[in-house]
This record gives sequence, structure tokens and C-alpha cells, in this order.
Amino acid sequence: MGEDRKHRGKSVLLVCALCVLMVGIADRAQPKETVLTVDVEITPPCVMSEETRFTGFDIELWEEIAKDLGLAYVYHETDLKGIFRDLVDGHADVALSCITITNEREKIIDFSHHYMDSGLRIMVLNKTKFSLAESVKSIYSPIVFKAFAYIGLFIIICGHVFWWVEKGHKYISTSYFPGIFQAYWYVLVTMTTVGYGDIVPRSWVGRLMAFLVMIIGIGIFGWTIAQLSSAITLQTLHSDITSHWDLRDRWVATVEGTTSVPALEKLGAVVVPARTIDQAYEKLLNSEVNAVVFDSPTILYYARNKGAGKVSVVGPLFDIQYYGFLFPQGSELRESVNRALLKLRNDGTYDKLHNKWFGSH
Repeated sequence: MGEDRKHRGKSVLLVCALCVLMVGIADRAQPKETVLTVDVEITPPCVMSEETRFTGFDIELWEEIAKDLGLAYVYHETDLKGIFRDLVDGHADVALSCITITNEREKIIDFSHHYMDSGLRIMVLNKTKFSLAESVKSIYSPIVFKAFAYIGLFIIICGHVFWWVEKGHKYISTSYFPGIFQAYWYVLVTMTTVGYGDIVPRSWVGRLMAFLVMIIGIGIFGWTIAQLSSAITLQTLHSDITSHWDLRDRWVATVEGTTSVPALEKLGAVVVPARTIDQAYEKLLNSEVNAVVFDSPTILYYARNKGAGKVSVVGPLFDIQYYGFLFPQGSELRESVNRALLKLRNDGTYDKLHNKWFGSH
């Protein structure tokens, strides 16, 4: 009886051990879901922090890709240097934040196909102080120069007509000089509504001429004054930096380690590096620099939102760039993301997201 109990006990233990072993084998055979680490840097409107979650164009685009591929992931916020360090050291699987594709960066990490075309933009501080010297510069504005050319031509034509019909009368000399200058003076004071002064037309033709000068000339004169006032206002509000060619020898803030730095150095600008784009904005608002240069989406977003009324974006897009997702070298995920990107472009999802954040393209 005792021996049977021992055998039964051993059999039970053996069965239990086999069950545990089978459960362990089954558990190891069941593949665990891989959770990717996605590095991000706060760069509006590509990546933004909103309470307990991230949002922005890049975030929404990545989440559509992850949804299509069935990927699990967690975000890890860092800066640009941290992104490259994590990818090289294998601490991140993907990174995104409107990061420019460059040959130098391709040497240490891999990029996806580019998902957006961009470039650099210039942002300057709106002026609040009046400057006589800069107001005088407004006279050289093309529209003001054209307005003065029109008014000068009008005075010359009308002056000659008036001299021809009024010469020999009391106020206009029969000699071309000084008669023509007397006629010019008459046209000028009439069109500016000052009055005739010491010259009054004597003939009916001269008076008809005076009527035309008053009707047409006053309109031309008013239009010229309006153009001059507009040009002075613009000159007062905006910087004399109007394109990237004006950045030579100017103090320009941008984010250190970005492609903006070599682009500005080529233009001869004095680069003032900032750790983040927000620090660059502060330098501009505090008048520590003449301008901020950075990626177009970021600059335009700030100027239309937090910087509205304080700053202006000037000049055309320059130094065209392309944005891509970042992966460690040799990542198998890269090809899958590329295929998902193509799919989102074809089914209209990409266009919908782009229109939401940047308008139609």
C-alpha cells in the first residue's frame, strides 16, 4: 500500500512538472508584441505637446502609419541631439519632428522617403518706433517713384498747355523762360487746392484748363499722397530685411545643429545659436537679433499664432529642404513605413492631414 502511494505521488509530481514545462514552452512560443520607442522634439506645428498627449502634423501622420502597420509605440521627448544619439545607440526605433534629410545625417542613420517639401523662412520683429531716416527710404519704393513720375508728367503737360494759351496775359510771360515756370507754378497750386496765388487764368481756354486741372490733378495728387503714406507706414512697421540676401552681416538666431546654420553661414550672416526655437523667438522679441531663420512650417505657424502682430515673415522661401522619418541604420521598419506613406498619399489621407495643418498644396 505504501509503495503504491509513493508511485502515485511521483506520478502526480511528474504530471505537474510536465504541465509547467508545457506552459513555459507555450509562453515562449507566443510572440510578445514589440513596443517601439518614437523620439520626438517639440517643433510646432510638426510636434506639439497638448496637456498629456502630443499633437501636430508629424504626430498625426505617424499615427496613421502606425495604425496601418499595426504598430505599438510610446513617445519619448528629447532634443535634436538626443534624437540622433538615441538612434545611433539603439535606444529609439523611430524619430520625427520635421527633420531635414541631409547627406551628412544619412551617414549615421536612415531616412524614410521624404514626406514633405519645405525650406527656410525669415522672421523679423515688427517695428514700433518711428525713424525719419527709414521713412525717407520709402520714397525709393517703386510705387511711390511711379506716383511721383505721373504727377511730374501731368504738371509738365498741363504747364505747357497753360503757358501756350495764357502767355502774353498779365501773369504769364511770353518768353519760354520764365513763362513756363510760372505755368508750372499755377498747375501745382491748383491741383494741391492751395489756390491760384498770384496767377489767375484770363482766357476762357485758360479757365477750362484750370477746371480740368482741378478735376484730374487733385485726384492724381491725392493718389500720390496715399501711396507715399502707405509706403511710410510699411517702412515704419517692417524691417529693412526683405530677403535672404539682406542677411549678410546681420545677427540671425536659429536652432543650433540644424541645417539652418550652414545655410546662414553661406549667406554671411552672424549666426546666433539657440538650443530651441522658442529661445530663438525670445532673442528676436528682446531685440537681441535682427531676424530668426528656421524651417518654413515652424516660422509660419508661430507668426500666425503666438507671434501675431509682433513679428512678420518676409522674403521668399529659400534653401529648399525635404523632411523624412528617421530610423537606426539597417532598420527593417523603414521599408514598411515607406510603403505605408505611399498608401496614405494614394488614398487621400496625406492630403487631408496636410490641408488641416498647412492648407492646400
